[in-house]
Amino acid sequence: MGNTHWSHTLSNDTLVIGLGNPLRGDDGAGMRIADLLAGYRLPEGVEVAQGGTRGLELVNWMEGWSRVIIIDAADVGKAPGGFARFTLDEGQLLGNDQHLSIHAAGLREALLLAEVLGVLPDEVIVYGIQPAHLDWTDTLSPDVEAAVPQVLKSVLDELMAPSSAARV
Repeated sequence: MGNTHWSHTLSNDTLVIGLGNPLRGDDGAGMRIADLLAGYRLPEGVEVAQGGTRGLELVNWMEGWSRVIIIDAADVGKAPGGFARFTLDEGQLLGNDQHLSIHAAGLREALLLAEVLGVLPDEVIVYGIQPAHLDWTDTLSPDVEAAVPQVLKSVLDELMAPSSAARV
C-alpha cells in the first residue's frame, strides 16, 4: 500500500494499521494480521493499512479517523504469542510504558505527538503481541504464528462492534 496517506475526513470510520517489519521474525505479526484482515468483508467505513515501521508518520495517518486500531509486536509482559489489548481510556498508552513498541520512534511517541497536535482519534486501540524472536527471518516463531488466529478473531470482533466513539 506504499506511501498512501490514510487521513480521512469522515467521522465514525475505523482505520486498522498493522505495524512491523516482516523481515524481522515476530515483528511482522502486525503486518501479517493486517494482510489477513484485508481479505475479510469488513463493515462499511473500515480501512486496513500496512504501517510498516513508520513511527511518527502514524500521526498523519490517524488524523480524521474516529477510531484507529493498531496491531504491533510489543513487550506486553506475556509469554511469546501472548497478546494484550490497550486503550487510551485505560491510561496505558500515554503513560510511561517504554515497552509499548519495539521500534525506535515508537507508537507511544506517535500517540503523544498526535495528542499534542490535536489529531488523536476519539478511540485508539492497540493490540500488542509478545514476540519470541526478532531475528532476521521472514517467518514468525511457532508461538506467535499460533497466536495469529486468536488476535485476528479479537480484532474482527472489535470491528463488528460499534466503536465507543460512534456511540457517544
